[in-house]
Amino acid sequence: MKSPRFAIVGAGNGGQSFAVHLSLLGFPVSLWDVEKEKVDALQRAGRIVASGSVQGEAKIDLITGDICEAVRGADVIMVVIPTVYQRSTAAAMAPALTDGQVIVLNPGATGGALEVRNTLREAGVKASVVVAETDTLLYACRSPQAGEVIIYGVKDHLDVAALPAAESSKVAALLNTAFPQFKPMPSVLFTSLNNANAMVHPAPTLLNAGRIECKASFEYYSEGVTPSISRVVEKLDAERLAIGRALGVEIPSIHHFYRMSYGADGANLYEQIQKVRAYEGIKGPTNVNTRYLFEDIPTGLVPLSCLGKAVGVKTPTMDAVVELGGSLLGRDFRAEGRTLERLGLAGMSAEEIRRALIA
Repeated sequence: MKSPRFAIVGAGNGGQSFAVHLSLLGFPVSLWDVEKEKVDALQRAGRIVASGSVQGEAKIDLITGDICEAVRGADVIMVVIPTVYQRSTAAAMAPALTDGQVIVLNPGATGGALEVRNTLREAGVKASVVVAETDTLLYACRSPQAGEVIIYGVKDHLDVAALPAAESSKVAALLNTAFPQFKPMPSVLFTSLNNANAMVHPAPTLLNAGRIECKASFEYYSEGVTPSISRVVEKLDAERLAIGRALGVEIPSIHHFYRMSYGADGANLYEQIQKVRAYEGIKGPTNVNTRYLFEDIPTGLVPLSCLGKAVGVKTPTMDAVVELGGSLLGRDFRAEGRTLERLGLAGMSAEEIRRALIA
């Protein structure tokens, strides 16, 4: 297989990490971001420097604020932005899409590929484009400033699935030219339900709200996810797994996620998180208006809760986090979030949802 050309949509932590890593591996890369100041800074630097698990500096072939310029001619379009912006970004790139391109949402959260496919259809895209999603981001990383990334760790395993489902293996093979970690799944039902961010971000952030608003510096995972908070996350995860069973799929638990992604084991979630070396140095947010809430609730917990209601699974812990998070930020995440109507699944039975996501 010839080396694919990658377009990286989003120059945040993950986007810059992908851009420098792919460039170091010898792949042609274009990089886009919506923030003019960031694009200008990256263009002045002309290169990105990586430290940590991936080390080196690389010149990026194209850095632009024009999304159509970035994606034109790319074989793989890696979308690495907050999931709440996936819909608007898909609409912006729609005019430049051509037959054979693959869009990969890193990650899709819950329902990302469905939302993007629906958006492209609404935008009148006639090109034959595959939309895929991963269950999580490849890296644990931070970008202190434009042109610099610290990659604390690279996951050992990621799931990827496509719409249509028959394309999942082809998408994985394409990504495997650069990253062997990507493994194909039977449908986006697996990747959408296997949303680890929705488990480990909103509840710990809410339960550390006082510490966050006092501007206290703390390690988000090793200090912020305490034994009692870990138990809340495990309750959330039990509801997620029950939704999967009701839909006829066995999805991995959060415990399995940490074993597969980071090789971390333990008697409980707290012990596992304490063993993840890639989390060392990752600080907690200093403002409650963080993507851990405004992203992972509406594109993670809201669609999971809606799916639970549709298939008869009670989700009291999810619902509590959704309501509390909305109260904390003064927002209605139920209205903002990925409802089944927005995903094209409203009124469907469990079996009809399964069939819709396999098609």
